[in-house]
Amino acid sequence: MKIPAYCDVAVIGGGPAGSLAATYLSQAGYHVALFDKERHPRPQVGESLIPDFWKYCDEAKVTEKILADGFVRKAGGTVDWHGTTRQLAFKDYGYTRPAMHVERDRFDHILLEHARTQGVQVHEEVAAGECDFGAPGGARIACRPVGEKGAWAKVDCRIVIDASGQNALVGRQLGLRAMDEAFRFMSVWGYFTNSRYFAADGNVYPASSVMTTPPTTFVSSLPDAGDWGWLWHIMLRDRVSVGLVLPVDAMKSAQRSESSWERYFLQQCYAVPRLAGLLSEARFCEASVRVIRDFSYRSARVAGPGFFLVGDAAGFVDPIFSVGVVLGMYSARAAAWSIDRIFKSPGRTAQHIDLYERQLQGRMEMARALALPQYEITGPVGAEAKNIVRFSDAQAKALMYAASSLTARSQHLQAMVETKGGN
Repeated sequence: MKIPAYCDVAVIGGGPAGSLAATYLSQAGYHVALFDKERHPRPQVGESLIPDFWKYCDEAKVTEKILADGFVRKAGGTVDWHGTTRQLAFKDYGYTRPAMHVERDRFDHILLEHARTQGVQVHEEVAAGECDFGAPGGARIACRPVGEKGAWAKVDCRIVIDASGQNALVGRQLGLRAMDEAFRFMSVWGYFTNSRYFAADGNVYPASSVMTTPPTTFVSSLPDAGDWGWLWHIMLRDRVSVGLVLPVDAMKSAQRSESSWERYFLQQCYAVPRLAGLLSEARFCEASVRVIRDFSYRSARVAGPGFFLVGDAAGFVDPIFSVGVVLGMYSARAAAWSIDRIFKSPGRTAQHIDLYERQLQGRMEMARALALPQYEITGPVGAEAKNIVRFSDAQAKALMYAASSLTARSQHLQAMVETKGGN
């Protein structure tokens, strides 16, 4: 497909946030072009999704396609924190629709192909380059097929949505992105086959039961890491995703004594008794280990004249409570709503940018507060996070409190609910 010279909205990135934002705007009647430097399906770490993700799928009219793919249904969470085991079941909080464990390559591909069926011009293996937010029509981006040399095509548009994930193309270009010094973490993950798992009844089941007896996501603290290190165990259809999250300094120091990240990863997995038990009959998937450093960051702004940042391009927080994809979906819906209002009422552009800014920054700060072992509510962003928690419905608030209690972080949520005033 030829790269267009003009579109109403140019979306950079075809992950969940980019595909959904493009879908919502195309369904609203706008000409949307989406550019992704990769071809889907592409490798991505396995993911646990909480039930709130369904409302964004419903609005995009993609729910039936997701159900038809047959992803693993998740019953809740099992947490072993410093030797104390607790469980959480979503049904106990009034949720009637399942959480899911999804292979992100397949999940993301469904969303991207759905965007195409909804009228989005999808351009895979096309990289986005420099963005000009002083262009006459609002914005202009440079695009070029991956692997080609020579001139970049120029695409004029009214607004750019940056959904480029951790590449954060627009955020880096505008100098908005900064590492979150409170979250200097690394993550190492890999895959196994034939792992056992914990179900909602507290019993352990073989991998062969995963489609008939829904698993829970298993989370555990790590030895000698206090409240700062943890691991995940997410059952998928034919394998399990296992990952470690530790402060950068601690992980680098420990890894120096090992010959490779793979060796370090396996040594750590089998050092946790309950995880070792689940993996006792499992087979490690060779060459599956991946490493990401300093993965938590923030953006000074997430919207401005001519641009909106969504999903991980806006910021990324330690994903201990499985909120990452749902937060990205929220940002996609909120950005699409704001852009639609801007196009219909240009005179209120600044107000809609400010509203999006406050709502998304507040939700990211809320996720940050619930993930950090030590946190102090300060400043206007903290006040916005506090308002979001306090005005959440009872069901969502109860689930947040229960989840945070599993890892001794509930005091932050309690402070947000009870503290009066703005700071």
